[in-house]
Amino acid sequence: MNKRAFANKFNIEPQLLDSFCASGIIPFEKMGRMIYIDEASVSCLIEGYHYITCPKCGKKMANLTKVHPCHVSPNLYSGLFLERHKKTPVQKQAQSEKLKKRFMTSEGEETKRVISRTSKERFENPVYKESQRAKFTQYQRSMENREKKSIESFERWSDPEFRAKMERYVEENHQQLANSARKARQFLNKQSKLHIKYKENMIRMGLQGFISEYAYGPYSVDEADPLAKVAVEVDGCYWHGCQACGYQGDKKIMKTDKSKTTFLKNRGWVIIRIKEHELLKNPIAGIESIRTIQAIRRKANMDRIRESMLSGELKVRSMVDKGLEPQWVPMSNILRHNTPHKKMVKITTDLGAVIVTEDHSLFSWKTKEPVRASDLRIGDLIVGLPIKEFEPVKVTEMGFLPPEEHTYDVSVPGSENAVLNSGILVHNTYSISGVSLDIEKSSKYQALKDEYIAEYDKLVEQNKLSIKIAVGLRQYKYGVGVTSALGPLSRPGVQSRRNLLSAGQGGF
Repeated sequence: MNKRAFANKFNIEPQLLDSFCASGIIPFEKMGRMIYIDEASVSCLIEGYHYITCPKCGKKMANLTKVHPCHVSPNLYSGLFLERHKKTPVQKQAQSEKLKKRFMTSEGEETKRVISRTSKERFENPVYKESQRAKFTQYQRSMENREKKSIESFERWSDPEFRAKMERYVEENHQQLANSARKARQFLNKQSKLHIKYKENMIRMGLQGFISEYAYGPYSVDEADPLAKVAVEVDGCYWHGCQACGYQGDKKIMKTDKSKTTFLKNRGWVIIRIKEHELLKNPIAGIESIRTIQAIRRKANMDRIRESMLSGELKVRSMVDKGLEPQWVPMSNILRHNTPHKKMVKITTDLGAVIVTEDHSLFSWKTKEPVRASDLRIGDLIVGLPIKEFEPVKVTEMGFLPPEEHTYDVSVPGSENAVLNSGILVHNTYSISGVSLDIEKSSKYQALKDEYIAEYDKLVEQNKLSIKIAVGLRQYKYGVGVTSALGPLSRPGVQSRRNLLSAGQGGF
């Protein structure tokens, strides 16, 4: 029979039949303009691989999408269709490069802003937000899905080749994976109501120095004091497991807790876990114990840090001679500035965010020279350290914040710059009386400062000698001091303080 009759009899989509004939899956004979196909050729087709059958109309198709008029089982594809449309690594790389070039244009920037604005408006809609949360909660708590994922994961990790491949990948890309996890945490609202309430009680009880959702390595700590290396974890009994309450907990969460505890302990941290049932009995449970441990460890660590800084062992990563490879450079000093008159600028990049004063400088990628934070614009490239070498980092957001009473800065001799925990390179300014100076002027003003201190010490010594002379002159009739010792006629031109102390020469 001809091709049209064959397609109508076996209810095959004509376009799909054309592709079968063109690829040689179905043998045919061509006579003039007509194509004839043997009916027995239909046995060559395998359902699920060559085609998918619509459960409503029975049509054999390469895919069932929302375009199909029956609107059933959308977005299902045959195995052959997926195999043919699967991109090779070269095609994927070419597509990625094409998208990067497109988004680097002005039209691409506008497209990114539109996508970001639309996404933000959608997720700010309370109805949509609640529906998404309900779907996610239902999926997470579905025992069928949890068991299915658990079995798949167990089978995958039981394969020694897969395990060796993943271990090798993690070892080679450890820093990149840590940065990706840190970046992902910025978009997650991980604070539970229990955690937020406990944080409020910590502040009310005067417990200071703790940072919420502190990113450390690949993990996030509920409350952390980096100086004392004290971590506080507020655990719900149901999810994290509790013997007192009889909850077994979620296996994945408990495994993460165990890995996090080991990771922190190996790096000198103390982990304090506060359980939900303890807080239900006493909302301020454990706060006094945390305060005591924090005070002891802070003093010990501060002494150790001070000794390391004075001995030159405390180092930071820095850019020396505008090279792309960072170097570890000793930190010589920590400066505190009074900045109630300066606005604070929050600069967000692909790596993370940094908050500096409006006149503080970061580094332009093009010139490798300092540029004021207030002069930066969205889309500018600054110097950052994503993994091992300095790379260009794009400014994605900027915003002004209220002034801070005090801001802190570190001094790095020679380079006067340092890499922050967010991976952004900042310029460390030298300061006299709160006036920030450029890096080129640092050595000049350092010499002026040294001369000023020497002159000041000299004047202090002279002032002490002058006081001793003056105190030695006493005349009880007129009181104590230079003027009273010389009588009421002491005045300029007769015998004043100035003439007395300069041996009658007039002036110092």
